[in-house]
Amino acid sequence: MRRRRILAGIGLALLGAVAALFLYERPYAGLIAAQERIMVFAHRGFGNHAPDNSLAGARLALARGMDGVDVDGQSTRDGEIVIFHDVSLERFTTGEGRVDARSMAELRGYDLGEKFGRGFQDVPIASFEDFVGEISPRALLMVELKVPGFADTGIERRAIDVIRRHDAFERVYLSSFNPVVLWRLERIDARVRTVFIFMDTGWDPKRVAETRVEDRVALPWYLRNDTTRRAIRNLVRPDALSINHQVDEATIDALLGKGYPVFLWPVNDEAQIAWALSKRPYGLVSDEPELARTLRDQPAF
Repeated sequence: MRRRRILAGIGLALLGAVAALFLYERPYAGLIAAQERIMVFAHRGFGNHAPDNSLAGARLALARGMDGVDVDGQSTRDGEIVIFHDVSLERFTTGEGRVDARSMAELRGYDLGEKFGRGFQDVPIASFEDFVGEISPRALLMVELKVPGFADTGIERRAIDVIRRHDAFERVYLSSFNPVVLWRLERIDARVRTVFIFMDTGWDPKRVAETRVEDRVALPWYLRNDTTRRAIRNLVRPDALSINHQVDEATIDALLGKGYPVFLWPVNDEAQIAWALSKRPYGLVSDEPELARTLRDQPAF
């Protein structure tokens, strides 16, 4: 009888722990302090107005008054971190093949300006360290670490090594859809600012159509369901959230109410931007950041 009571008690405790993990949203307790001014970040490094994920675009965004830039990082063949969006080179350069099959030196030889046109030429692909060294002293830099699966690729340690060299912990935010990446980052160095990205839907059909069939990856179901995302937030304790603007509005409101620094993305037209500004998030990530900045700076906001 005593043994049964003990087992029942253990079972109830486990049930309570699981219920708390999946059903209770903890208040925010991260590293990023609240502020009055809503930040405006240029999505893809000002990618609608300059070559995608380029230093040239990031420089232009900062020259036009943006608070930060949001770009994408992934591993090269030789273990460096390159700033580039797609898995393969074809969409943004005249090169072919996968990014992770090229060394950093090889990737620097590809021109991001040729396909973009509009006056841009000789725009090399840049490294994560190039961006940290040049952009983080002037503005905030948010870099999505793109890691498929849960295997340890070493990208987290390499990213933190770069941040340490430049003493840029307060100026660089490392984001990911992959919660294991965020978990590893925080265990390597608790000073790193982590950002959990999520959405309720799958990838944009237009973007999927532009991606080679062999490079397409579906967004896992547990990242599209807020019950499982809540458990991830409780376990990983990210420092900020990057939330797609199509996520259920009640979910966005609840997370803002818990005190999370929230980035809403991608808000690109006047109606989307005005709605996002009305939520008073920490920041907006926009393909039209000049419009977002103009609306943000109006007296109403």
